[in-house]
Amino acid sequence: MDIDTPSDTFKNISFKKQDQFKKLVSHLEENVSSADHHLCLFLGLYEQSKKKALKQVAQATGLEVKKIDFNDIISKVEQETYDNLDELFYDLDKKQKLIYFTNGDKLCGAYTGFTHSKVKYATPQERYFLKKVKDFEGLVIIDISEYDNADETMLRAAQSIVKFPLPDSRLQRFWWHLKHYSLHGFDIKTKRPDRYLEGSV
Repeated sequence: MDIDTPSDTFKNISFKKQDQFKKLVSHLEENVSSADHHLCLFLGLYEQSKKKALKQVAQATGLEVKKIDFNDIISKVEQETYDNLDELFYDLDKKQKLIYFTNGDKLCGAYTGFTHSKVKYATPQERYFLKKVKDFEGLVIIDISEYDNADETMLRAAQSIVKFPLPDSRLQRFWWHLKHYSLHGFDIKTKRPDRYLEGSV
């Protein structure tokens, strides 16, 4: 069963529109000590803006940032993932830290068994993680590089969703693409990644 669907107030924020983002930051600053959890998604490839956004949130809330890589948590063996999540959340200090998960694409749902399906559904690992977030009652941000990788369950569960589009400037875009190609190469993805066709998580 999914965790409750929160309000849509902050579910369509663009970092480019700083008035929108500042309202979200003010909300987090005012509610950071409340008993409710807050799950925020950072969607997009532009890491420079994500770093600025994270810094703004940390400064406003006064929280120490703890970064966790999903590559170190998610396993092809479901029980190993559950054990990793249990251990992780047991050790977290929710009163002092902002939990920032990188490589969120690793967690997000899988395609159905139908070869041509374009619909992604939450994996058991993802649902277990979302329940842990709800029980954690703190501030959690998940960094997801591809917009389409955030499945419907994840989008519904989030209290806020911030998009990070590439800069409007052609020069900035050029330098970003050049750097991205030089450091990482381009991975041309299909609508249905191979790892799902192979049945792995």
